[in-house]
Amino acid sequence: GKYKDSALAYRTSNKEQISAQKKIYKKHKRSNDLQFKIRENISAAIRSAIKNAGASKHSNSFLNYVDWDIYKLRAHIEGRFEHWMNWDNWGIYKLGQWSDNDQSTWKWQIDHIIPQSELLYTDMSDDNFKKSWSLENLRPYSAKQNAIDGGSKIRHENINSTILRKES
Repeated sequence: GKYKDSALAYRTSNKEQISAQKKIYKKHKRSNDLQFKIRENISAAIRSAIKNAGASKHSNSFLNYVDWDIYKLRAHIEGRFEHWMNWDNWGIYKLGQWSDNDQSTWKWQIDHIIPQSELLYTDMSDDNFKKSWSLENLRPYSAKQNAIDGGSKIRHENINSTILRKES
């Protein structure tokens, strides 16, 4: 009807302003709502992996395809924190900002024990997606060590077969 048409016209003619407002809102929400930040970061990682495989997430929520919610994931990750890890130092390894002798400079990431490179998927309904994003395959891990390891199979060998057997 008339309202729908005017709303569409408004959105069409104010795209940049609306986009800028959404960006500000999301930045504020990410810095004040941990569950939102976790969901956004994981969604972006999944979108990137699917896009790299030449497919699309089609705006579907990954939460419809995993057997956990953000609170369960958060508890799982926190239960595996090393003494220096907390949600404030979750982030990316940057060579110039990391000092091996200063734990306050250390960052950690959510790591896939079996690397995503070994569990390729193009859709969230793929078995490899479910294996890749199962709680058993996720852990907090030093961002520096994760960068050093990359997708190496060496650190994963003993755990791989257990998870793959369990999920089959």
